[in-house]
Amino acid sequence: MAKKKKADDMGDLEALVAPVVAATLAGVIYEARLQNRQAKLNIPEQEVISDVVNLWYTVRGALSKNPG
Repeated sequence: MAKKKKADDMGDLEALVAPVVAATLAGVIYEARLQNRQAKLNIPEQEVISDVVNLWYTVRGALSKNPG
């Protein structure tokens, strides 16, 4: 029963953290687009999004390994 409670707690934590992380990542993507325009660089938007998504997976992995 304790393992189920721990899994439920992790689900609750992810439910609380996910919207904040998603909003932060959206901000990072938006800022990268602005900086790209300002610097007149030709960094593909898909490359920026890919880097941010990989970062999100890293954060999720760290949260699932260290729940508290």
